[in-house]
Amino acid sequence: MNSTTTADDSRDELADADLAEARDALGRRLATIINSLADRTDVLLDMVWDRSDSADAAWFDSELIAVTVNGAVALDQDTHPDDVDPLTVSGRLRHPVIIGMSAHEAAHARSTRWNAWRSAAGPAVIKAAVLLEEPRIEARHLQERPGDRVFLRACARNIVLPPQSAPSAVAQRWRAAAAAALVLGRVDAGVLTPADAEPVRVAVKAVLGALDLAKARKLWLEVLALADGDQDGLLDVARRWVELVGAQEDDDFPGVGCAAGTPEPAGEGASAPGGADADPLGVAVSSVTAAVSIAAQISTGALIDPEETRRNEEEAALRNSRARAEESARSAAEASARRVFAPAPSSARARARNPVSGHRHPTPQERVAARRLGAALLKAQFRDPTRTRVPSFAPPGRLSGRDAMLGAAQRSMGLPVTARPFRATVRQHSEEPPVAVGVAVDVSGSMKAYTSVLASTAWTFAHGTQEISGTAATVAFGSAVTPVVSPGRPPTQVSTFTADDASHRFTEAVNALDGALGLARPVGARVLVIVSDGHWEPAERRGGERLVKRLVTAGVHVLWFCLDPRSEVLPGAQRLSIRSVADIPTALSGALITALRHS
Repeated sequence: MNSTTTADDSRDELADADLAEARDALGRRLATIINSLADRTDVLLDMVWDRSDSADAAWFDSELIAVTVNGAVALDQDTHPDDVDPLTVSGRLRHPVIIGMSAHEAAHARSTRWNAWRSAAGPAVIKAAVLLEEPRIEARHLQERPGDRVFLRACARNIVLPPQSAPSAVAQRWRAAAAAALVLGRVDAGVLTPADAEPVRVAVKAVLGALDLAKARKLWLEVLALADGDQDGLLDVARRWVELVGAQEDDDFPGVGCAAGTPEPAGEGASAPGGADADPLGVAVSSVTAAVSIAAQISTGALIDPEETRRNEEEAALRNSRARAEESARSAAEASARRVFAPAPSSARARARNPVSGHRHPTPQERVAARRLGAALLKAQFRDPTRTRVPSFAPPGRLSGRDAMLGAAQRSMGLPVTARPFRATVRQHSEEPPVAVGVAVDVSGSMKAYTSVLASTAWTFAHGTQEISGTAATVAFGSAVTPVVSPGRPPTQVSTFTADDASHRFTEAVNALDGALGLARPVGARVLVIVSDGHWEPAERRGGERLVKRLVTAGVHVLWFCLDPRSEVLPGAQRLSIRSVADIPTALSGALITALRHS
């Protein structure tokens, strides 16, 4: 044997010893709380670690007054015993299954009082009594410890339906009655809800029939009302239970072993969940108990809701997709801005068909309109100083009599003085939000009648925005996109237009304004003004709808100056009607004020 093998063996031995010590420590921690759960002082607890398929989860020995918990069943394989802390509330919530198993067996220790029960009746009656005792002791436990309901629900996955035995009608009815007692009985015990147990109710009803199921419920309700230690009453109900099923007292059917002294073996013919045609009862029970257990563990935080995880993953993927799409749109907008607003002759495409026919001096009416627009923007942009009341130990400020008396009392008692009797009002300047206005004017042939308004609009917006140190830009769109007012550089003269184009590059125009002004960035008040009749090509209109929707979602106020009552406004844009340059400040002021106040 080489040294490497020896070292590996030593590490394995140390790991096994560490795990065994951790398991023993967990057993001691559970033993510390078992008597508190059972409201007794003499209950013993032991842990086993049996991972076999037929291993029981836990059981109670009424003669030894001992609880046994199978740690291999109670804990997931990747859970280390050192991580389980049943001594704190948070620790119990992190591992509710093993706490629920301990609570169930503690409920047996609290309420199961059987003396010489093995010889008191036949095997079928004894097994029926053991079966009916299961929901009874949980009902009694919840009367004393209602807060343990979530733990009992979490360990519901360990409710085991007796295995299938001989394929006879009586055996099938016995098994259906067992499913009713174990699951439907827990509904009346207060552990499960009717909605939880509905699949089992349907499956049991298909075997027993509605009438016999109702009779079985009356029997387990009698058991739930029995006092602890009423062995005769329990056996009496168990005999009627056997009679209802159609069995004989001496018949020997599979049962549950939780409090029968020894665990019930799985035996041959035990059915595993999954064969719905072969074992609908088993499938119904396993589906209900698994769903209840998972829901309880999710509610304590021990498990993450898979549906919530799926939704979170979908939302995260959607956010990432939107972020990528927005980044792509932003890059495209910036590229358009560089092309459109590049100095000539670099922007040869924008200059290929220039709609600007000349320049003239602004009229007095246009100057007045620009000043009125600037005044309206200034008024909307103004923010009152914020006022904050600050408590202090000394003046200045208003005196609070209550706090002054508190301070005097603290000083007289020799306590630290925490009272602050003076209230001073501190005013802080509020920053005014920046303003960005982008204007896209249509210079296609259908706009010939409005060229004078287009010229006035571009000049008025540029100078009105300058009054509040805002930024404005204007582009004309037809078969090409032409810069009319570059960002932050209001022209000294009014550019006159010709409108004789045959197409509309609206999306490229708005992208250029977005890239130059940062319209889609959530900073300040951002306004996009569209001056057009909306008679565009279908493809351009579809692209415009997507673009306007994106900007509106980003908080941009999109205004559509309707020069023609028949104008087809894009969804999300606000329709504003104007007939002359004098209408511009009035039409725009309200919308810009709204944009500024909500920025």
